[in-house]
Amino acid sequence: MASAVPFLNVYLVLVGLMLGSFINLAADRIPRRESVITPASHCRSCGRRLNAIDLIPVAGYLLRRGRCATCGVQIGASSPTVEAVSGLLMAVALIWLGPWPGALVGLGLIALWGLAVTGLSVRRNQAT
Repeated sequence: MASAVPFLNVYLVLVGLMLGSFINLAADRIPRRESVITPASHCRSCGRRLNAIDLIPVAGYLLRRGRCATCGVQIGASSPTVEAVSGLLMAVALIWLGPWPGALVGLGLIALWGLAVTGLSVRRNQAT
């Protein structure tokens, strides 16, 4: 059982990164009163639907060099930062507390991070 712990930890950090990706989506769409379900993720400049490579947290940004693959518009550095912080929050909780209750604490930290990022995005949108 102990040999499975590293794989579980890696899996949970990946979940944290993916939740960071969802936080980005929510922080982008909620202030504009758009659905977080539809349409599929797309470039706000050219409308191209994002593919699997584009949607890999942090790595997709690096592989595309921070730009849309079609129109070349620059993607803000906040996207991979939000994803990386989410993964890091999970990793810190797992290192500090182990898989249990670290996973639960990590999810809680990511939820708070998501509320903060989305709330700041809403507030910034209201100010403009």
